[in-house]
Amino acid sequence: MTLPEQPRALGGGPILPRRLTAAPPAPRPVYMPPPQQQRDVLDTYRKIWAHRRLVLACTVGAALLAGIVGYSMPSRYTSEARVLVGVPQPALDGIGPTIASMSFNAERVQSEGLVAQSRELAKKVIDRLHLNDDPEFNPDAKTAPPQAPLWARMLPAGVADWLTKPKAAEPLSPTEQARQTAMIENRTVDILLSKLDIATVGRSDVLKIQATTRDPETASLVANTVADAYLAEQRDVKVGTASRVEEYMESRIADLRKQVDDSERAIEDYRKQYGLYDQQNGTGIMGQRLTELNTQLIAAQSAKADADAHLGDAQALMRQGVTGDSVPEVLNNPLIQSLKSQQAQAEQRLAQLSATYGDKHPQVTDAKAQIADAQRKIRAEMQGIITGLQNVARTANARYQAVLRDFNEAKGSLGADNQNAIRLEAMERDAAVNRHLLETMLTEEKRLIGRQQLEAPDARVISKATPPVAASYPPKALILLLGTLVGAVAGMLIALLMEEADQTFRQGSQIEAATGIPVVALVPEVKGKSPTAQVLREPVSPFAETLRKIHIALELSELEYSPRTVLLSSAAPGEGKSVIIAALGRLLASHGRRILIVDCDWRSPSQHKLFNVSNKHGLASLLTDDSVVLDDCIHHDTLSGLELITAGHWTSKDTRMLTSDRMRVLLQTFAKNYDLVLIDTAPVLVGAEVLAMARMVDKVLFTVRWDHTRRNAALQALRQLVEVQCDLAGVIMSRVDPRRYRQYGYGPLNYDYARPLADHFG
Repeated sequence: MTLPEQPRALGGGPILPRRLTAAPPAPRPVYMPPPQQQRDVLDTYRKIWAHRRLVLACTVGAALLAGIVGYSMPSRYTSEARVLVGVPQPALDGIGPTIASMSFNAERVQSEGLVAQSRELAKKVIDRLHLNDDPEFNPDAKTAPPQAPLWARMLPAGVADWLTKPKAAEPLSPTEQARQTAMIENRTVDILLSKLDIATVGRSDVLKIQATTRDPETASLVANTVADAYLAEQRDVKVGTASRVEEYMESRIADLRKQVDDSERAIEDYRKQYGLYDQQNGTGIMGQRLTELNTQLIAAQSAKADADAHLGDAQALMRQGVTGDSVPEVLNNPLIQSLKSQQAQAEQRLAQLSATYGDKHPQVTDAKAQIADAQRKIRAEMQGIITGLQNVARTANARYQAVLRDFNEAKGSLGADNQNAIRLEAMERDAAVNRHLLETMLTEEKRLIGRQQLEAPDARVISKATPPVAASYPPKALILLLGTLVGAVAGMLIALLMEEADQTFRQGSQIEAATGIPVVALVPEVKGKSPTAQVLREPVSPFAETLRKIHIALELSELEYSPRTVLLSSAAPGEGKSVIIAALGRLLASHGRRILIVDCDWRSPSQHKLFNVSNKHGLASLLTDDSVVLDDCIHHDTLSGLELITAGHWTSKDTRMLTSDRMRVLLQTFAKNYDLVLIDTAPVLVGAEVLAMARMVDKVLFTVRWDHTRRNAALQALRQLVEVQCDLAGVIMSRVDPRRYRQYGYGPLNYDYARPLADHFG
C-alpha cells in the first residue's frame, strides 16, 4: 500500500493553523469524584412536573375509585333530640314533694347521659318500637324469603323444591331456647346502643340524643323514643318512691292505731285494778293533799327563816354594842324616832349651856338628865322590839314544825300508792306519744293523697328529633376529596420513586456534577426525517446550531491550534454518536471545510448505511492490504463535499491493526491533508481498542444519550478514558427529546431565532 503525501485536493486551505506536531499534548486529568448533589424544591417540582400525566392519572383514578366506594357504601341518617335536665318543679302549697329535686352540675348531667344509655332503657325502646322485627337491629329477624338460585329456577318445581328445601332444625330444649332468646335480645340491645350517641352540648345542662340508622324515619323515632323513655323513667322513679312511702305510712298508721288502742285499754284496766279513778293530771287525793302541805311547809319554812334572820341580826348588833339603829323594826318605830328627836334637842341645848355655864350649873345638869332619860327610854323600847322578834321567831318555828309533822304524815300515807302512780304515768306517756305519732302520720297521709298524679321528671324535651334530609354517613364529599388527595400524593410519590430509580442523565449539570467534565452541547433528537439530510435542508435548525456549537467547542478547546483528529465514542451502543459524526461532517463540509469521516467501528459499522455507499473497501483494506489504493477506499458525498472511509470487512485477527503504528501514521497523514478528521469508534465498554485510539487523536468527545445511558456505564467509560490520559474535550448529550426536556422545566434546548434568508439581504 502506498499512501500519497497529500490526498486529493478538496479545495481551499485550512481555516485555522495546523498543529506543529502530530503528537497529542500532555494529558490533563479532568475527572473529578462525584460530589454530593444538592436537591432543592425546584428540582423536586421538575421531577413531578415531568410525570404530570402519571400524577393526573393517579389522581383521577383514585378520585373515581373513592367516588365509587363512597356512593356504593350504604347511607346512614342521623337524627338528634335535645333534653334539658335539672328543670326545677313548682312548689305546691300544702303538697310538698315526696322526693326533693336534685341539684345538677356538669358531673350530674354526664351521669344522666349514662342513665339514658342504660340497657334497661334500651330494652324499653326496643319493645316500644318493635325493633326485634327490624333486620337492621336484629339480623335474625324474618325478612322476605331469599330468591332461589338460577340453576334451581331452571329445574322443575318439584325437583327444585326438593333440592333447595332446608333441613328441618332439631327442636331446642326450653333452657336452650331461653338462652338463645336472651342472646338475641342482648345482641339487639348492643346494636341499638352502638347507634346511639348521647352527650352534653358544650358546658350546658342539655343532653343531645343522636340516633344513626339506615332509614331517616327510624332515626327520628329512635331518638324521640329514647328521650321519652328517659323522661318516663325519671317520673316512674319518683312515682314509685311516692308509692312506697304511701304504703309504708298506711302500714305504720295501722300499727300506731293498734298501739294507741292497746295503751288506752291498759290504762283503764290499771286504774280499775288499783283504784286510781280520782287522778287528775297524774295526781290523786293524797297527792293533792301532799301538794298542799308541801306548799304550806315551804311558806312556814320561809317565815321561820325570815324571823330567825331578823332576830339573829338584832341580837348580833346588841352584843356588839351597836345601838340597833340599822334594825328595820327600830328604824320604823315612831316612838323611838320621837325619843331620838328629844335626845338630839337635849344634846343641842347641853352644848349651848356648856359654852355659857359650867358643868355644875343647874341648867346643864337638867339637860344631861333629859339626855339620859331619853337614852333609857330608847333602850327600853329596843329591848321590847327584840323581845317581839323573839316571839315572832318562836311562832314561825312552831308553825313550821306543825306543817312539817302534817307533811310527814301525808307522805307516809302516800308512799303505798307511789309505785302504782309512777307506772300509770309511764303508761299515759307512752299512750300520748303513740297518739301524737298517729296524728302526724294521718296529717302526712292526707297531704300525699293524689301525689302520684303530680309527680314530674326533672327534665323536659326542648327539641324533638325530625327525619333528616341528607345522610350523615358516608361523607361522600370528604371521601372524594381524600381519595383525590391520596391519588395525587401517590402519583407524586410514584413519580419521585421513578425518578430515584432512574439512573440516567437528563441535564448537563448532572454530568458535570458527577464527573467534572464539561458538557459541550445537548443535541436534540430529530424525528420523522434523516438528521444527516436535515442539516443540508435546514442549515439554521436547532439541530444544526447544536452541531455548530460542538465545532466551536472543539476549536476553542485549544488556543494554539485547531484539533484535526477528533474521536467520538460512547459507553454503549445506540447512543447516536454515528449520526452526530455524519451530520457534523456534512454541515462543516457544506461550509467549505475539508472533512473526512473514518468509520473504525468494525463490529457494527453504520457510516456506509448513513451515506448509502458500499462497504467493500474501507479502513480494513487500508490497514491490512498494501495493494489497496487510498482513492478506492474514499467515498465522496456529492451533496456536501464530505469524504468518507467506511469500516470495510474485518476479521478477528485484523482488529489489532486499529492500535498499530500504521494506524497512527495513517491518522497523522489524514490530519495533514484535511481540516477535520472525525473518527467513529465502537463504544468504550465494548471495544478495548477505543482506549488506545483515544491516545492517537487530538481530541476525544464522549456521547451520552439523554434519558437512556446508565449513569454507572457512562461514569465507568469516562473513568477508563481519563485513566489512559487522553485529551477529553467534553461530553455530548445526544437525542434529547425537546418536549420532555421542557417538561422538567429546564427551558428550551434552542430558541427559534431564524429568519428568512431574504431578510438578511433586504
